[in-house]
Amino acid sequence: MAFSRLFAAVVAVSSFLIHSTLATYLTSSTNLAVYWGQGPNQQRLRHFCEHTTMDIIPIGFIHLFPDQGAGGYPGSNFGNQCDGQVFVVDGEDTQLLSGCHQIVEDIPICQRLGKTILLSLGGGTPDYKIETGRSAVEFADFLWGAFGPKTEEWGDNPRPFGDNVVDGFDFDIEHSGSFGKAPLTGFYSDELTLLGYALMANRFRQRFQEDPSKRYYLSAAPQCRIPDEQLHEAISKVSFDFIFVQFYNSDGCSARDWVNNPNSNGFTFDEWVKVIKNSPNPDAKLFIGLPASVEAAWLPKFYLSPSEVKPLIGHFMKKYPDTFGGIMLWEATGSERNQVDGMSYADNMKEILYSYGPPRPTTTSTVITRTTLSTTTKPTTTTEPTTTTTEEPTTTTSEKPTTTEESTTTTTEKPTTTE
Repeated sequence: MAFSRLFAAVVAVSSFLIHSTLATYLTSSTNLAVYWGQGPNQQRLRHFCEHTTMDIIPIGFIHLFPDQGAGGYPGSNFGNQCDGQVFVVDGEDTQLLSGCHQIVEDIPICQRLGKTILLSLGGGTPDYKIETGRSAVEFADFLWGAFGPKTEEWGDNPRPFGDNVVDGFDFDIEHSGSFGKAPLTGFYSDELTLLGYALMANRFRQRFQEDPSKRYYLSAAPQCRIPDEQLHEAISKVSFDFIFVQFYNSDGCSARDWVNNPNSNGFTFDEWVKVIKNSPNPDAKLFIGLPASVEAAWLPKFYLSPSEVKPLIGHFMKKYPDTFGGIMLWEATGSERNQVDGMSYADNMKEILYSYGPPRPTTTSTVITRTTLSTTTKPTTTTEPTTTTTEEPTTTTSEKPTTTEESTTTTTEKPTTTE
């Protein structure tokens, strides 16, 4: 019943709120992006959309690329959220999951709530690589057909998320980022000068133009060192909307370095601002990426407590009000299990953002549901900016993942795909 009330409230305002929510992501400095899909024993996507203050949720991962994937298809891994069934091409089992019914059900719920759902490519696993420029362009075309708007042209080719359309694509490329120019003719002339993942990102931009009814986003999650070995070319040559810099797991440029010594030149946020200002989209938003728990970091020292995060955010939001976009976290389940003062780590981060951000509008009120591991919630009514939609607190619990007789090939909790 709680969800029915929530759904009714959303429908009543969706005509205005959803469109204004998506539009303001590009100007807000208080956005919270949290990766989901690789948490151990993670709850459903809808749980995090209904019960948290997350704004942008990259779903991870497409962790195998067509050059390595069986049958020439990419491979996917979303932890415990799929039943192990895969698409079959020419009698060969691929590694692209087809039985992700819970995600299929949950994406529209999240989008009605104003959440931006991205599909993330890559991750920490070493198993993906694009071999040529041709592969990059064709891979982008495949993902657009499989996860973008459903078209007659795509026919009965794979649609892992059914009729759902993601809001964009995220590049979490952590190795094998260099490959050659496009050996193709008949494509846009600017592709002839692009290298690496810039080719693929540029191809996405071209395909986005085919659907003017919806705003699509591109994001990148580079390491904090500059230049980033994998994504420098793409960020420098193609228009991205969000840059989720991983300011953790790297000594010398991490957020921990700034916390230990704010006067140190090691923390690279200033340099990343320069990269963005010299890119095709100087208005792209820069996020401070952090681990959401001690376990989410490679080493405990890279985790920051909320009290350590607060001055960091205050300093850089004030210093770069036009470029600062918010906080990115790895990842949702770690955040929920890391309860601080009765709130998840993510909700703590959102409150920090609001404490320094612009005044909250008074036209739309939203309830922040503070979830705990015992399923009790402690709602706190606040007035959110237009990057969120009106929600009512709910205490529903996540449903158990569906299974089938073929679920013995489940991809539950594959730790190698973490960042």
